[in-house]
Amino acid sequence: MKTNNYTKLKTIIEVMGKYGITPISKVKRSDFVKDMGFDKVYLDGLIYDVEDALQVELNEETANSLKSPDELIRYMLQHQN
Repeated sequence: MKTNNYTKLKTIIEVMGKYGITPISKVKRSDFVKDMGFDKVYLDGLIYDVEDALQVELNEETANSLKSPDELIRYMLQHQN
């Protein structure tokens, strides 16, 4: 089933909310590790949950390159059908 960007965005925001992230204002561009204090396991969990919610799978290199909520959202909206 193909979902539109609004539906995908809403899903991503819901998942991020479970991790205490409100992707608005300054938080949107904050670095997951440097600014938010995420460790690798917690960040991997967030990315896994977003993948699961959208029923997609990122390769490890791409997942490791996403450094902020904004980057994760933009990638998912631009590259996933």
